[in-house]
This record gives sequence, structure tokens and C-alpha cells, in this order.
Amino acid sequence: MTVSFDFFYQAIRAKQEFIGPHYHPCYEIVYYVNGHGTTRIGQEEYSFSSGDYAIIAPCTVHEERATSQLNVMFSGLISSDSPPLVEGVYRDAPSRPILHLLHKLDFELQNKRSMYKQMLNTIASELFIELFRTHPSEETDDRGDIIRYAQAYMDEYSLQRVDLQSLAAQYGYSYDRFRHLFKEKLGVSPTQYILLRRLERAKTLLHHSPLQVSIIAMECGFSTDAQFCSLFKREIGITPGQYRMLAEPKISNL
Repeated sequence: MTVSFDFFYQAIRAKQEFIGPHYHPCYEIVYYVNGHGTTRIGQEEYSFSSGDYAIIAPCTVHEERATSQLNVMFSGLISSDSPPLVEGVYRDAPSRPILHLLHKLDFELQNKRSMYKQMLNTIASELFIELFRTHPSEETDDRGDIIRYAQAYMDEYSLQRVDLQSLAAQYGYSYDRFRHLFKEKLGVSPTQYILLRRLERAKTLLHHSPLQVSIIAMECGFSTDAQFCSLFKREIGITPGQYRMLAEPKISNL
């Protein structure tokens, strides 16, 4: 099992603030530290209050509405060759193990001590295991395993050129059949999945680094900055420059 850290943020939501439908190519863990509201994960709607957290699977569309002011933590976990987590909204145990691990992620990001990136991955693995132990699931479909293996490969090489025809053939499928199974399981095509991974990386760089947009485009596997800007606006709804201006906390040098 391989689990790695993708992102961590904190936010204050105003009463009645609505976060519209969106999705991520990784698991997202949303922890409601204070406040209450409702969230829709896929086709299911949930209410939440202080001490609850949501598990959202990769590429599941979700939205959120605050019915009071919210203090929220959210983290992204990339899972490879791992059993799936069960989506839903859950109550943290009295000892607050999930909140404790999120605070550990925050501490490492804030302090950036030696080997902090490795420590982030270690904490992410611990968080994934804690969530799985609390809400175990089983999946025996070999096709599901194949798609998870392919997803892990795409996660690792998404910023490079991925030959999807060869990847499908490696698992004994035509590309059309592989594409169908991939979309059936994850909700997006392999091509769209790679695009989302690249855009998530670009959002992280826009949020946390002072790199020029043209450099970020190149770093994230786009042919040109024009292509990057066009696809970013199509998928995110605003330009990279607008996203950077809206991002909080403010950019600081790494």
C-alpha cells in the first residue's frame, strides 16, 4: 500500500456560504472543527457539526453549505494499491485521532523541518490507515485492482507523457475497454484524470510558489502556457492569474 500527501488547507466559512460542485483526483478529508452545515457527496446528502469529518473519494462531485460560521480543515491523500475508503460523513472518536493527525500535517507544513516532505507522506499513510480501520471496506473485483494499479501509475507520471494505449495493453485491454472501466470506476476518462492531476499540481504551485505561469505550465506537463491557461480556465472557471490572486494564504518563497 502506498499513500502520499497531496495538500492541506484551513478555511473559515461564513454562515450560509456555499461551495459549489467540484471534485479532486485524490481522496479529500474534510474536518469540521467548529460549526455545522450540510454537504452532498455524490448522490448522498449529509448534515455535519463540530467534530465530524467527511471522506470523499477521488473524482466524486461534492458541495457544501455552511449553516453557521465554519472552521474547516481539508487534506488530500493520494492512494496507490490500497483498499478503498468508504465515502460519507463520520464522527471523530472522543480522543480525536483524525483531528490529531491533521494537526500533525499542519505542524510539518508550518515548520518545514528537515525531511518534512517524507514526514508528510508518513502522516498521510497513518491517516489513511486510521480511516480504513475505522470504516473498513472490501473490494474483490480484479478489474478494480487493475484500475487502481493504472491510477497509481498515472499519479506518479501524470506530469510526463503517459502512453495510455500501452498502459491499457499492459493490463490486457483495448484502450476503449480500459477507458470504459476507468470511467466507470472513477467517473472520468484516463485523459481527463491526467489533466486533473496536472491542474491540481498547478494550483498548488500557484498557491504556494512565486513561479511564473509559463514555468508552472512547463513544470506541470503542458505544451504551452496558452494551452495551460485555456484548460485551467475551462476546468477551474478562472485564469491561473486570477486563481493566484484569490488564493490564501498569500504566496511566500519556499
